[in-house]
Amino acid sequence: MSAIKNPHALSSAQDDAELFDVMEPPPSDPHGFDIYHDRPKPTGEKKPRKAVHAHHDWHRSAHVWLVDPVRRLVALQKRSDQKDTFPGRWDISAAGHVEAGVGDSRETAERELAEELGITLPGKDNVGTLSFGFTCPAEQASLGGCNCYEDVYFLVVDSSTCDFAVGGAEVSAVRWESIETLELALRRHDEAYVPRVEKYLCAFFPHLENICAKEV
Repeated sequence: MSAIKNPHALSSAQDDAELFDVMEPPPSDPHGFDIYHDRPKPTGEKKPRKAVHAHHDWHRSAHVWLVDPVRRLVALQKRSDQKDTFPGRWDISAAGHVEAGVGDSRETAERELAEELGITLPGKDNVGTLSFGFTCPAEQASLGGCNCYEDVYFLVVDSSTCDFAVGGAEVSAVRWESIETLELALRRHDEAYVPRVEKYLCAFFPHLENICAKEV
C-alpha cells in the first residue's frame, strides 16, 4: 500500500444510491454487437446502483489498463474486501461504473484513475495518453459481478517511475504483472482474479500485443 496520500480517494468502497442509466441488453446473436463500433442503447430509465445490481440490469463501466510495453507489464489492483462485487480479487488497474447522464466514459475512466490510483491526466512525462480500445458486453451477474457494457481504455506508462497513491477504501494493493502471467491466470479462471468473458479476452490480449509492438 502506498504511503502517499490520495486527495481524490473516496471514503467508502461504493455508494448504493449512485444512479446509473439502464441499458438495453445486447443482441442474442453473439455477432450482433460490434465491440469496436457499436455502443449500448439507453432505455431511458435510471436506477440506483443497488437496484441495478439486484435486478441484473445492463449498465455501463469504464476500465483503464496501465501498460508498460517495454517490460511487458500491466498494473493490477486488489479490490478492497468491502467491495460488493469480487472483493479481495486482483482486477483491472482502475475501473468504475459510468454514472447516469455521463455520455463519454472517458470522463469516468479519468476519474477512477484519480480516485483509485492517484493518477491525474494530463500527467507527467512518464504517463502517456488514454486510448480507447473496445466496448465489451459482459454478462457476469451470475458469477457474482454485474451485467455491464465495459468501455476499455489503455494508458502507456513507465512502471519504474509510475507512482501510485492508492484509494484505500476501494483498493487494498497494486502490483505489476507480466502480460503472460495475467493471460494464463484469466484463461485458467484463477479465482484470485476477477473473471473476464471470452469476448473480452479475445480482444484484450491482441490489443496489448499491438501496444507493445508499437511502443518498443
